[in-house]
Amino acid sequence: MMQKLSSEKLVATLLRSIDPGLIADVGVRQTVELLLNLVEQLNSKVTQLEEENQQLRDENNLLKGELGKPDIKASKKKG
Repeated sequence: MMQKLSSEKLVATLLRSIDPGLIADVGVRQTVELLLNLVEQLNSKVTQLEEENQQLRDENNLLKGELGKPDIKASKKKG
């Protein structure tokens, strides 16, 4: 799960760091802009579908009589 979060941050960082305006060739610039928009849309859709998939897995497990995800609270530091 930690690797997934870091890869999502990496994709977001890469998308923000690419400036198609610096590309001199108009055709190439438009193609890069189109591809970047497509990558952003697909990345968003994948995230949405992964969340929906996890919700459906949880619901399926509950219907099968299994326990849901444990409600683990963050430990409070004493100090």
